[in-house]
Amino acid sequence: MFIVCSNCEFKYLVNSADLKPNGRMVECANCNHQWFQELDDAVITSSKKEEFDQDLKSNKQKENLEKDPVRNLPSTVVRQEKPSAINSAIVITLAIVVILAIWIYRSYGVNTFIIIDFYIREFFFNLNLIISDLSKIIHNILN
Repeated sequence: MFIVCSNCEFKYLVNSADLKPNGRMVECANCNHQWFQELDDAVITSSKKEEFDQDLKSNKQKENLEKDPVRNLPSTVVRQEKPSAINSAIVITLAIVVILAIWIYRSYGVNTFIIIDFYIREFFFNLNLIISDLSKIIHNILN
C-alpha cells in the first residue's frame, strides 16, 4: 500500500499489516513530519487529523497512541524519476544512424559481410604462406 507524506509529498510503500487494524502514527523519513495513517488507502490531511484527534480525546485509543513511541515503519521510499530528454534524443539519433547506414549499404550494393569474409580469408591465406615459407627456410638451414 502507498502512503504519502502530507508535508513533503514523499511516497512510501508499506505493508498494510504494519498499520494495525485501527491505524497508527507514522513519521516521514524525509522531513520527520508525523501523522496518523489509517488502514485505508486515503491519506489523512491535517484537517482530518485534527478532527480525528478531537474524536479520540475521550477514547482510550488516544492514550495507547501516546504511550507508544512513533517509529518509522519498514518502508521503501518511492521516487519517480522523470525521463531524460537527452537520453531519449541520443537513442533516437542512434536508431536513425543505424537505419541510414543499413539503407546506404543496400543502396550502393556494398555487403559488409562479404568484405569482412574476404579480408579474414586473405589474412589466413597470407599467414599460411608466411608460415610455410618460414618452415622451408628453417628446414634448409638445419639440413
